[in-house]
Amino acid sequence: MINSEIKIMELKKVSLGYNKVIYSEIDASASQGEMIAVVGANGMGKSTLLRSISGILRYHKGAINIMGKRIESYSPAHLAQQVTFVPSQSPRARDLSLFDMVATGCYNRSNWLGNISKEDWILILETLAKVGLKGFEKRDSSRLSDGEFQRAAIARSLVQNSRVILLDEPTAFLDIANKIIITKLLKEIALTEKKTVIFSTHDLMQALKLCDKIWVMGHTRFFEGDSAELIEKGAFDQMFKDSSLKFDSKLVTFI
Repeated sequence: MINSEIKIMELKKVSLGYNKVIYSEIDASASQGEMIAVVGANGMGKSTLLRSISGILRYHKGAINIMGKRIESYSPAHLAQQVTFVPSQSPRARDLSLFDMVATGCYNRSNWLGNISKEDWILILETLAKVGLKGFEKRDSSRLSDGEFQRAAIARSLVQNSRVILLDEPTAFLDIANKIIITKLLKEIALTEKKTVIFSTHDLMQALKLCDKIWVMGHTRFFEGDSAELIEKGAFDQMFKDSSLKFDSKLVTFI
């Protein structure tokens, strides 16, 4: 169950971009155990938003707070205890076992030699079982299928043991079966692990079915809410500029 009283994250009037602002006036929040989808047309800044929340990119204006503190006030090690970022395509290292790949998620609490504790060793094995990769520990991680590798990347984010897991289009390169498996796995993590899971996606239908809240990066403004609230506001009609596509609230799809 979502504990909406435990506010994990707040975004206040945030402006995003690299050398120039590409999106502005983002007001949003996330609570413990919430699963949130970020949707919008290509180029709107979904990946930029997630990278800014994770501290990888600097944002231009506003404030991003985690547990009431600006992300800039955290040291890298302490920020890693708060936020994990999973890119759309994690790099594959040849001859790196699946166990060692997932163990890199413990970097923020390992010693200077990179040695992990017995507790983390057990955690890694338990986490691999949780994501359906039990018995794969010694496999070459670079030889995993796309679906298996994405589950491994999620396992690595779990052993980092942060409050928030950010994923940039986690199902973009998967077949339909693996898209469903990964999305349901993320929902289970939010529910059972009480993690705040925020991911960008183009699969609006899955987001509407499974997410507690959706962040819509529309062409004229940013929207936040559950599916019913967003449909009532006409938020999904803002997703595609100068398009003949319209969102049908009865069919819950674009026509």
